[in-house]
Amino acid sequence: METGIREAKNSLSKLVEAVRNGQEVFITSRGQRVVQMIAAAPPPSPARGRGFLKDKIRLYPGWDSIEEDQRIADALDADAE
Repeated sequence: METGIREAKNSLSKLVEAVRNGQEVFITSRGQRVVQMIAAAPPPSPARGRGFLKDKIRLYPGWDSIEEDQRIADALDADAE
């Protein structure tokens, strides 16, 4: 579907509904396509957002220290031998 800018301004809700129904909608200016309307992606699942593992993982004190990094590296080196 193609429509001019002025017509699109007056019938925006109809154009949005057409896009939601899977139609391609192009807005033209002086006969040239300048805009393509596409449906927005669905929002992400609330179970997969920031903090979804809150209260499920417990980190021990010092887990991010340099000493702990060295202890882990030493353990991995010992396993490699």
